[in-house]
Amino acid sequence: MQECDLVRTYIVKVKFDPSGQFMVDETTMEIKVSLRCVPVKGKANRELINTISKHLDINPSNIKIIHGLYSKTKVIQIV
Repeated sequence: MQECDLVRTYIVKVKFDPSGQFMVDETTMEIKVSLRCVPVKGKANRELINTISKHLDINPSNIKIIHGLYSKTKVIQIV
């Protein structure tokens, strides 16, 4: 029997604010995150992945940004 992996896709709305807020809405599959890091050379995307992995207690390598690398609205996939 083959094992099936659960893949979840979320829309992430990012704002740059030192408050560090994090909110997950499972019904709309949307995450709202406030980041402290400025979006320069991928630092904000790395902080986003680390923040999500910390709050959801998963490995950062299991999170991939599949759309919106340079946008405030992103689509991520969690494997």
